[in-house]
Amino acid sequence: MSLITSANPYVRVAHYYRFPIVRNQDERVRIGYCYAFHFVAGGRGTITVGGRTYPVKKGDLIYFPPEVRHAFYSNGNHPLSTYNLYCELWNCNVATSQHLVWDETDFNPKLLTLVNPCPELESLSVITPLQYHSLLGQTLIHAVTQFNKKEPYSELIVNNLVKVFLLELVRAASRSQFTDYRILPIIERIDKEASRSRGYEEWMAECGLHKTQFHELFKQATGMSPKAYWTKAIMRHVEAALWESNRSVTAIAEDFGYSSVHHFTKQFTQFHGVSPTEFRKRVRNRQ
Repeated sequence: MSLITSANPYVRVAHYYRFPIVRNQDERVRIGYCYAFHFVAGGRGTITVGGRTYPVKKGDLIYFPPEVRHAFYSNGNHPLSTYNLYCELWNCNVATSQHLVWDETDFNPKLLTLVNPCPELESLSVITPLQYHSLLGQTLIHAVTQFNKKEPYSELIVNNLVKVFLLELVRAASRSQFTDYRILPIIERIDKEASRSRGYEEWMAECGLHKTQFHELFKQATGMSPKAYWTKAIMRHVEAALWESNRSVTAIAEDFGYSSVHHFTKQFTQFHGVSPTEFRKRVRNRQ
C-alpha cells in the first residue's frame, strides 16, 4: 500500500489571500511548519525556492513541503491572489494554527509537523498547472471555503476534501497528465496566435529550455511534435477564416504568412484531404 493512501489530513490554516505589492520588498524567506498548497486564483507573480525563481499565474498549484525556504512576489499590474491550505498529513501531532515564520531565527522545531517518506509527494513539482484540471482546483477552493465556515461537520468535511484532493493530484501526476509549467504558455500562445508565432528559437528563448528537452516536454504535453502542433493550430485558424469570411484563398494564405498560395494549398490539402476551395464549398453546403 502506498503511503499517500494512509494520509490522515488535518488542516491548520486555510484562507484566501491577495499579496500586497508593498510586501514584495519584505519577501526574503518564508519557512513552513507543515505541508502547504497554494492555488493561484488570479493575477501573476513569481516564487523563489531552492535558489531559483519561477513565474506563476492563474490556475497554477504551488506545493511546498515542510521546512522549505521560499518567497512570493506579486506582479505590480496584476496582483497575485491565492487559496492557501496548510495541513498536517500524518495525523495531527501539533495542536497549533502556527504555520509559517518569516524570519529563520523565529523558527521553532517543536511546531514542525510529522514528516513521513512519501514517494508520491516527493515526485510532485513545485508548480503544477491545473488550468486543464479545473475540478482539482475547485476541490481545494471548496476545502478552503469550508474551513472558514466553522459549521457542524466542517472540520471533517475539510479534512476529507483534502484527502480527495491529494489522491486525485498524485494519481493524475503519475499518469503524466500535467503539462510542464514552462511549456503551457507556449501551447497557449500557439493556440491563440498561430500565424504570428516564429518557431523554435522564439519558443525556446521564452521557456528557457534546450531543443531536446523542449521537444520531449512538448510532445509529452500534446502528443505531437512542436512543428506538427503548430501546423494543426494554423489549420484550425485557416478553417475558421475559410468558413467565416469571403476573402479569397490567396488573401487568406497571405494573412497566415504563406509565401505562395501554392504552398498554402498543398499543405492544407495534405492536412484535410481536400483543397481550401473545396473545403469552403463543402462546409457552406452543410449550413
